[in-house]
Formats: sequence, structure tokens, C-alpha cells
Amino acid sequence: MPSIKAVLFDFGGTLYDYKTLEAAERESLVDLLGWSGIDGEPSDVHRTYRNALRRVFRKYLTRRFYMHSDFFRDALIGMLEEFGAQLRPEYFERYRDLIWQRHARDLSLREGVFETLTELKKRKLYLGVVSNIDEDQLAHMVKITKIESYFDSLLSSESARSCKPDAGIFNEAIRRAGCRPEEALFVGDSIPQDVAGANRAGLFSVLLWHREDRKPPIEDPSPRHVVERIPDVLSLV
Repeated sequence: MPSIKAVLFDFGGTLYDYKTLEAAERESLVDLLGWSGIDGEPSDVHRTYRNALRRVFRKYLTRRFYMHSDFFRDALIGMLEEFGAQLRPEYFERYRDLIWQRHARDLSLREGVFETLTELKKRKLYLGVVSNIDEDQLAHMVKITKIESYFDSLLSSESARSCKPDAGIFNEAIRRAGCRPEEALFVGDSIPQDVAGANRAGLFSVLLWHREDRKPPIEDPSPRHVVERIPDVLSLV
């Protein structure tokens, strides 16, 4: 393997665990239903939303670019339809403001993130975030987590006009890093987006596998390496 010059990270699911945001999501979804005059059991509401989110994910996966506000709006529309309600535009903006406030309350990075980033910087490596996210949400998450100073670049899909696994966002990340694709690690938690996209773009894909109930799939696309914790990345550079 060529000498590694850049380490690029996915954001959501990788640098932080989505589970830390489940309470914020559940509370905000119940509030959204309540604005439509519907009482819902929080667990049922959350399950219905998650099912809608999976359907929308499969629908959007093949698109080269989309705004994530549209992605989440479609998921909310799908959930509300299951309860016989419609998503009013003013409710979507109100919901987004509310859930972002709760993200600020609850979000925390995975164990060892700051220590790992500090050590990677000491090793003179280029560090970047490459995330399927809109610019305003990325700015919001960066402010909450206080990670900006650790990175040389924060690349959103909106800025790149490309969503993983499309090659465009990876190409832009490599252009910013000033290295060849094979000189960059890409660390992510999604096989269809992070691993598949990084492999096709020629990067060294690293899958963060944090599930304890089963091992990572071995079929194609398969990552070049699997880690269980963010600090494990240090052994690869």
C-alpha cells in the first residue's frame, strides 16, 4: 500500500453514533404528529419513521446529487401518511428547528475521536470530512461538536454537488487533499455509500463496524479494512 497522506472521515454514524440522537428524533416526531392533532406512541412513531427513512434511502441511493432537506422531508411525508396526516411546509421548518435544538442538547462524538484526530495531525496527515449533508446542517453539527479546528477540509454533498457513492464527492475530496486516491484512507460506516463509493474512486476504504450482534458482510463491495473503534485507524497509517 502506498504511503498514506490523507485520512478522510464520513461524519454521521462514523464520528458520532446516530443512537445519541434517537431521543431528540423521537421527541420531535411526536411533536410533529401532535401539531397535526394526532397522538402517537413514541415507539410506534419512531418505528414508522425509520421504516419510511429506509424506503426513501433506497429510492435516493442511485441519485448522483440531492439535497438532504428533501431526503428527510420525503421521509417525514411517508411517516405522516401512515398516520393519515400531511406535512405542512411550516411544520417542516418548525420540526427542523426543534430537532436541531435537541441535537445540540444530546449529540456527542464517539469515544476517542479527539485523541485520534490529535495524533493524526501530529503525524502531519491531511484530515477531511466528506459527508452526505447540506451546508447549513454541516455548519450546525460542526458548531455542536467543536471539530472544525482538527480538519483541513469539511466537504458537504451540497458543496460538491455530489452524494456518496457518486464519484464526484470523492474526486473533490482528493483534489482538496492534493494526493492520489490510493494515498487516502476513507473511514465510514455505510457499505453502500462509503465503502462502495470509496472503492470505485480508488481510495483505501475502511469500514467502521460498531455492531456487536453480527459480523460485517463479506460480499462485494467489501472494505479494504475493518475497524471497531475510531482509534483503530491509527494502526493503518
